[in-house]
Amino acid sequence: MKTSYCMWMAAAFLTVAASCSNDKTPVVESDELEVKLNLVHPASRVTDTDFEAQDKIGVYMVAEGTDLQIGGNEVNNELFSYNGTDWTSERKVYWNEGLHDIYAYYPYVKSISDTDNYPFTISLDQSSEGTDGISGYEASDFLWASSKGVSATADAVPLQFRHCMSKLKVVLVKGSDYEGEIPSDCEVYIHNMKPSALIDLQEGSVEVSPYAAVETVKCRKLNNTEFTACLVPQRLASRRPFVEVVTSNVSYMLEGTISLKQGYQSTVTVTLSQSPEQVEITIGGGIENWE
Repeated sequence: MKTSYCMWMAAAFLTVAASCSNDKTPVVESDELEVKLNLVHPASRVTDTDFEAQDKIGVYMVAEGTDLQIGGNEVNNELFSYNGTDWTSERKVYWNEGLHDIYAYYPYVKSISDTDNYPFTISLDQSSEGTDGISGYEASDFLWASSKGVSATADAVPLQFRHCMSKLKVVLVKGSDYEGEIPSDCEVYIHNMKPSALIDLQEGSVEVSPYAAVETVKCRKLNNTEFTACLVPQRLASRRPFVEVVTSNVSYMLEGTISLKQGYQSTVTVTLSQSPEQVEITIGGGIENWE
């Protein structure tokens, strides 16, 4: 007997009359396969370890070779949550016949009105913890994954996520004339950054929103000398105020040019001096996958 797998969402009351296939073959409950996912985090996600319990992603599924749409896909922005061991969908998701393309993203958003140009804005204060348990830094780390040509399987489908934003790391070091330790009250700001992006959820590509205005981003503090921020990939082509270090009511403003690439980490080293005029900035090359 020909087996047919039907993609549907289980509700509180459900009556299955016939399959979704054109040959009207009835769905056999024992043959139904639930879609399971095995999410693989980037090696240097914000936690630097793994996805955490209560993390949520959005998942789309289409027939192989079909363009991703806002609606009408086999799976439309389905919520999958992590319990610390497994990823489970809010509603049961089952396989259909044929081959499928799967797309997933993090952090989850309940309503998406454009999958070609999904608007995403990083947090301007990435030092904040946030009221929903997600820090401003983590909420700015947009992750994306895809798996194509997948057929119905009882095994969990692996999804390798990657970073869509660019990571900037700022390191403070002491110059030869700097006395004492670097103050513990240092704060670091990144100026002249456009915080809004448009993301293609089918391709995982990112571009700066054409309507975005430049803003200032407050970095996340890792320790007294290291700070970081997730930024929209972009190029600061002309020398403008770029990095500001604030400590003990003293502000060190440094100019610079930089090209922030998608999925790369760039490191900026700020050499502090007793004289504000001698503070220096060194911009290193990008490192792929934030490693």
